Amino acid sequence: MSDRVLISIEGGVADVRLNRPDKLNALDPAMFAAVAEAGESLKGNPSVRAVVLSGEGRAFCSGLDFSAFQQMGERSAPRDDGPSIMSTDGRETHLGQQACWVWRELPVPVIAAVSGACLGGGLQIAL
Repeated sequence: MSDRVLISIEGGVADVRLNRPDKLNALDPAMFAAVAEAGESLKGNPSVRAVVLSGEGRAFCSGLDFSAFQQMGERSAPRDDGPSIMSTDGRETHLGQQACWVWRELPVPVIAAVSGACLGGGLQIAL
């Protein structure tokens, strides 16, 4: 699991936190991958009865990290700073979509605890 998303489980509740506070939890390829991976890891955990999704620092998620914008649209192989968000890895959704969709696939309630900025892709994840 990446350090971009922190997960702790206590009393059946998974506390999932986007962990890039220096960038207001902005979404770059590594963050998209970490968010999707976090949701996937919780799907198969029978001890989880609910999920609270939030962001570290003063924002939930400020949306797309424009410093990585050009790389995100490329369909090339994974790079050192994260995979291409157009990668499907056998799913119907590409990585950019899966970061939002995975929370709908969980069989338990998911609560977005939004505080601070919540823009663009961050709002899609919250929804």
